[in-house]
Amino acid sequence: MRRYLGSIPRAAVFVIVFSTLATVHGNDLGPTVNQQLAAARAATAMYHDVDIAKADGYVNVGVNPGEGETVEFLNIGLIDCKLDPLHPEALRYVVSNDGLRLVAVEYSIPMACGAPPEDFLPGAGEWEPELVAPAWSMAVWIWSGQSQPHESE
Repeated sequence: MRRYLGSIPRAAVFVIVFSTLATVHGNDLGPTVNQQLAAARAATAMYHDVDIAKADGYVNVGVNPGEGETVEFLNIGLIDCKLDPLHPEALRYVVSNDGLRLVAVEYSIPMACGAPPEDFLPGAGEWEPELVAPAWSMAVWIWSGQSQPHESE
């Protein structure tokens, strides 16, 4: 991912980060979390193009039933005990008339690392155990314009 950020003009990053501050904080999450979410949007904006996500190591792992039928792309190389708002372990897309549309990012941490950190993006999502892996995950719907998925998306 870092190799693509270098090609984005600084002015464009500034516009993305500061113009999204108003739209990211649907809830009163506080300035620190809102800034982290805005930075996450800026860092993942390029992944609206799923081919860039694939080039950066995200692999289609299929549909998440019950999660608004999102298609998840996972970058297993990012899964470790360290969480970074700018480097989500997974990306979630919905099928639209124009192909796949990015709606959320997902952060994951192995259960072997301990309990999920409640101080990581507090209020932005809920940590839940993964059904198919010994890991905790938290979906953050930064691109959908809502805090929860809807079946009609």
